Amino acid sequence: MQAITSDQIREHVRSRYVEPARQRREVRFSVRCGTVEKELGMSNRIAHVCTALKSSKFTEPNGLKLVETSGPPSGTSTTVVYTYELIDTAPRALSAAATAGPSVFQKLRQMEGLLKDVYRELGGSEKAIREEREGYSR
Repeated sequence: MQAITSDQIREHVRSRYVEPARQRREVRFSVRCGTVEKELGMSNRIAHVCTALKSSKFTEPNGLKLVETSGPPSGTSTTVVYTYELIDTAPRALSAAATAGPSVFQKLRQMEGLLKDVYRELGGSEKAIREEREGYSR
């Protein structure tokens, strides 16, 4: 079984929670981390889910503001609930982006992993970068 990435967690929550809340024109909505973990078929990965959902990498592109966190002091539990506020400019920005074509963010997401195969052929990214840097000092 392949591990679920943070990007996959964020995408799941975007499509399952953020977009429906935006379509219903809600001001706020909440997401329970344990529910997300279960929906994705994950086990013992709650810290991974919590970290992915409280990051700016999730909130900023989705036009969200994290306004409340409830749960134990550790901040990592199946009972942690994040409450987000949809920033009022986000629906307009997203609507404009949808009519104008793919956003810069969407284009960058499509390019993700583009050099993965190239680096693999070169023996890994670290090796390729190290060799490239060595070439500059000659």
